[in-house]
Amino acid sequence: MHSIQKFDIYIFDCDGVILDSNELKIEAMKNALLAHFSIIPEVDLCIDYFRNNFGKSRFHHINHFLNNILNVEQQQRDRYEKLLLADFSKQCRKLYLNAEITPGFLNFLKLCEGKRYVASGSEQEELRNVFIAKRLDKYFDGIFGSPTPKVELIRHILNKEKNMNAVMFGDAESDMVSACQNDIEFVFYSRYSNVKDKMLKLCALNKFAIIDNF
Repeated sequence: MHSIQKFDIYIFDCDGVILDSNELKIEAMKNALLAHFSIIPEVDLCIDYFRNNFGKSRFHHINHFLNNILNVEQQQRDRYEKLLLADFSKQCRKLYLNAEITPGFLNFLKLCEGKRYVASGSEQEELRNVFIAKRLDKYFDGIFGSPTPKVELIRHILNKEKNMNAVMFGDAESDMVSACQNDIEFVFYSRYSNVKDKMLKLCALNKFAIIDNF
């Protein structure tokens, strides 16, 4: 990997990278599910999937839960999708305001002299509002989120800048895959990762840099 100062574009995931929010979001999703479903084993399976596939959008996760785990009847799926999305979003707005900024992150940004972006699986409008509320928006040239898939968010950033000299900082497999599919560098931030052991193996295999602090 290049020296950190040699990149022109720095792209960051949000949860588990900029904010210490992974466990808070897992608890929020569990609460949203339990408000509407009392079948504990299936809810636990949903949360296991959510934890192990962190970084994908809430739209992906809730569709997967309803279609493949909870087996909700077709005519009820739209209703439950809206309920779960609304409940999860409401909780996320609160938890984000309480989430701590990752230690050392703001000082690290001072070393990143190029353009700085956020590409997250979190819902875009919600994410932008949180960054404004936490006064983080001023540090970035763009803040992007779901429902657009992360691989497309990164592609949009690269096309916008007309530059491929970029690096993605993430804590999940979806971050790494999105970086690879756009042919840019990836750095695994391991400190709060839900899938640390798996990511350590994947990064060793693919020769990606690993950091546990900024």
